[in-house]
Amino acid sequence: MNRTGRRTLVGGLVTVVLMAFRVSWNALSDVARAIGADSTAAFLYPIVVDGLMALALVATLVLTGDDRKFALRVLATYTIASLLLNYVHGLTPALHTTSIQWGRLTDRDPANWALVLLATSLPVGSIYFGSDLVAKVLHHNPELADSAEAASAQSVGQQADEQASRSRSDQAESSPSSRPSRPP
Repeated sequence: MNRTGRRTLVGGLVTVVLMAFRVSWNALSDVARAIGADSTAAFLYPIVVDGLMALALVATLVLTGDDRKFALRVLATYTIASLLLNYVHGLTPALHTTSIQWGRLTDRDPANWALVLLATSLPVGSIYFGSDLVAKVLHHNPELADSAEAASAQSVGQQADEQASRSRSDQAESSPSSRPSRPP
């Protein structure tokens, strides 16, 4: 893909991510207020949740192998959590006002406990997973990753060749045409 195409693609992605972030902002801020966050924390809460998703997205573009899979799992987990909290916000009109009972995201106690646990654990998870992703990206060496993947592919190829040659020699030993015939 040419340079202009890549820039357009990245620009489009950034635009979509920013619009989605804005749409999610009110819901996550209201959820943060409902679980006891002050106005500053409620303002920052969406950055913590959706910001980690953006960080994980960038990490998936940079990392390879198992590190990339880890970044994709973080992205998927935080996407599902944000979706769930946005969904609860849509189902609970009282969250849109300041008259909600503090600490209540739903009327059902078990569901409320799970949702409050989810909402309060996301910032802690953002610190942990965000730090790990940044460390992985900063320590990522594309040349080493490429050479390790090439070496792994070469090793797998050599093992397959060895297995095939062993199989051919086993077949040659066991076939009747390879045995010397005895006169009757």
